[in-house]
Amino acid sequence: MKTTILRPAVMLAVFGFAIFSAFAFKPVKAEKTLAVFQGYIQNSPGNCENKNVECQDQDNGQPCLYGVTQLRKMNSSGTDCPSLLWKIEE
Repeated sequence: MKTTILRPAVMLAVFGFAIFSAFAFKPVKAEKTLAVFQGYIQNSPGNCENKNVECQDQDNGQPCLYGVTQLRKMNSSGTDCPSLLWKIEE
């Protein structure tokens, strides 16, 4: 009688623990930190004008605009602004 009740109970407990541990010990993805950049308008190649608008470099489909012009990111050497910027989602 004990074996008839105990065996399914143990199997159920082991199965439940397996399901629990599959989700409880799953690694958590690290959140990406948002990089904020100043937006520039490219007047001509190598001539960029800062517009003091904060934008992000991750493409979210919403361009970061100053009027009707999409803003750009200044390169690390500070000589050109080739990369487009995107609106920061709030």
